[in-house]
Amino acid sequence: MKRSPDLSTVEPFLRDLGQYQLEGYRRIEEADIQVKESASFGQAVVTEHDVESERRVSRFIEENFPDDSLLGEEHGNVKRNPERYWVLDPIDGTSNFTQGIAYWGPTLALVERGRVAAGWIYLPVIDEMFHAGEGEGAYMNGVRIRSSRATQYTEFTTVATTSLLHKRARLTVPAKHRILGSLVINLAYLASGTFAAVYCRAHIWDVAAGILIAREAGAVVECRPDPFPLDLAELDLRTAPSFTIYGRANETLPSLEGYLLQIEEPGPGPGPGPR
Repeated sequence: MKRSPDLSTVEPFLRDLGQYQLEGYRRIEEADIQVKESASFGQAVVTEHDVESERRVSRFIEENFPDDSLLGEEHGNVKRNPERYWVLDPIDGTSNFTQGIAYWGPTLALVERGRVAAGWIYLPVIDEMFHAGEGEGAYMNGVRIRSSRATQYTEFTTVATTSLLHKRARLTVPAKHRILGSLVINLAYLASGTFAAVYCRAHIWDVAAGILIAREAGAVVECRPDPFPLDLAELDLRTAPSFTIYGRANETLPSLEGYLLQIEEPGPGPGPGPR
């Protein structure tokens, strides 16, 4: 029987990576920011810290899991074993990163045979490390977390969406509305009970880890279409599909989908663009 890989090195590595990213965050200059095109969501920004972070993750995978594949937002698809893929967004929330807003960080997931086996989200500025293993629960800085027990939306519950939602739909839910500018924050805080529900549109590298973490914390996460069985070995960043995600704290709480009223002819859906 093949021995399971030792994943204990992943969290220390991500914490070290976060320290490197913090150095850039504290001294970012306009010249460090580049605009890139995204076929799905229009323009987005990228920095050398995004690119270098992915290089460092690539080296880490090569040294510690040399047979595994890597799918990263910046460098693309490094194909080795098609049944074991690491899926990475080196900095989710790059717009926040470039503007001095604390909500951003790397997210990394291990996908085995079409299932997310483990996932990590790290928020360096506030030093919050979220982690989950399939069937093992969800944790923040080593402490077990669980999603909210709210059964209805009130002025005491909070929901999170994305920054361009208002161009396509009106959110009518009777709750507080937050836009923090990072998809991984939405899912991590759904897992921790901070948010009762979330909505977003994303690519697989944005949310693979966050979906697992939220589900392991007890939340319900619906994805359209289902990200798996997505064939990661055949995935091209330029044509990668996007997913609509509705997350809620538990089965009793209604989905945000019923509270989104379209305000123009529906296109590809309310996209995230800059989050």
